[in-house]
Amino acid sequence: MDIYDLINQKGGVGKTALTIGLGGALADAGERVLLVDLDPQGHLTDALGVPESPEDATLSQAILGEYEGHPRDLVVAYRERLHVLPTALDMFLLDRGLYMSSGREHRLKNVLQHLEDDYDVCLIDCPPSLGATTDAALIAARRRPGHGGGLLVPVEAEDSSIRALRLLLRQIGTLSQVMDVDIDVLGLVPSRFDVRDGTMVTSVLEAFRNLGSPPVIGEIRKRKEVREAWRAKVPVTEYAPDSEVAGWYRDLAKAVRA
Repeated sequence: MDIYDLINQKGGVGKTALTIGLGGALADAGERVLLVDLDPQGHLTDALGVPESPEDATLSQAILGEYEGHPRDLVVAYRERLHVLPTALDMFLLDRGLYMSSGREHRLKNVLQHLEDDYDVCLIDCPPSLGATTDAALIAARRRPGHGGGLLVPVEAEDSSIRALRLLLRQIGTLSQVMDVDIDVLGLVPSRFDVRDGTMVTSVLEAFRNLGSPPVIGEIRKRKEVREAWRAKVPVTEYAPDSEVAGWYRDLAKAVRA
């Protein structure tokens, strides 16, 4: 199973919509996909109409070693090739629990190891923060022999996104050095933008495109089909398979799996 983080500590950048759209495109391509809702706000779980985990069997408990069952029993089969590991209310306490736990950076990785043979791809919808939960997600998506993986960073076309990106890259570099692991940033995905909004948007887009590293590997512009698919609680590739935006997600899936 190849593990990818959809990550940005800046909220409102379209991270969850990107996770769902990319997951849908990968599933349509024949991949067995697991979506992990690591965000305490639970947008992914809610957006797909998946029930939150019951109080006595949650992802947070599994990560903290408080759940004795198999992680497979926490998974919801949303579609034949698209499954979800949903959030629960106790996810808000996960950061605190991790800070009090030994080996906290490895705990999510250890949970996902039990699902290695069940899926081809795992997409982790990370929380909008730079805390212990995010560190655990970074380690889960580290470079591993014989596996793909890495980070996809959705960004908004506004100046504050550039500062947020610098902070994220700094944390990745520090964690990589301290934990002696390689964590690859596969690329940026500008999302939820409309070039008709003027030079503020186009200038920031151009700045991202000119970075060189990490590269821009996909662009998801603002389209009504994304909002409509969210309301319908399905990936946009299912809601509007012939739409322009569905094509953008399929192109991104090909870039990620290249």
